[in-house]
Amino acid sequence: MSKQGGLWDMFRRLSGDERINREALAHAEAIGAIATTYGLRILENTPDQGARPWRLAELRLINETLGLLGPAFYSPFLTRPFDVWIDRTPGGGGYGNGTLRIGDPGHDPSLLYRVFLHEGTHASNEYRGWPYERQYCMRPGFDWRQDGRNWVHPRQQGRAPEPGEWETLPVDSRDVSVAPGEDLAEMVRYFVHSVRDERAYLWPLDQSLPATYLWDTSPTRFIFVRDVFLAVPDTHPWYRTLDPDVEERVAQVLRTS
Repeated sequence: MSKQGGLWDMFRRLSGDERINREALAHAEAIGAIATTYGLRILENTPDQGARPWRLAELRLINETLGLLGPAFYSPFLTRPFDVWIDRTPGGGGYGNGTLRIGDPGHDPSLLYRVFLHEGTHASNEYRGWPYERQYCMRPGFDWRQDGRNWVHPRQQGRAPEPGEWETLPVDSRDVSVAPGEDLAEMVRYFVHSVRDERAYLWPLDQSLPATYLWDTSPTRFIFVRDVFLAVPDTHPWYRTLDPDVEERVAQVLRTS
């Protein structure tokens, strides 16, 4: 091999090593930023070897999403961080016992994003002492009630609808979800998708309509997410308003002690 060829091979190896080092540094910095800024510990391995490493784009997506969700959502995590990991096995996700699991989304970052919105809402709600269940869900517009130890809603998924005009979310044929906690997780996800015009994630809705038309069927839920659960300021890119009379009616419901 000529000296010139050997030098070029060495240069290519060094250049490749430098690129790998840059990527590894960016990866580590992203993990550190998420932990420091938002209180989430990114896991890339677990004792049972079920976790897989995160891609840099996935870390950046979580970082960006948490920044937009805002301090009301993530600040409780800063005093008691919890673990987030991606399972090598595809499918869904879950939150419990200080751990948020996301099934391997493959190469579909939207799946990671949607699961994180849903399960992250469960975590934020729990860390804040379940304010939706304890303070709001039985008020007009939310319309949950307790029947013994069970939660019941007039338009509850999986039950025959009760007659009357009820605010709904299109979880299943325009019904709300199965229980208040799931209702909250879906309303936050639908809020985010609607204000970001992410119609593809609002299935099975009519894709020809504006994404924010959901607010017409459930204004109490959307204003609650905007003003209470996420508490986004009016300068936030996600801030939207409804007709003044609707805003005032819902404000009165949310102010009720």
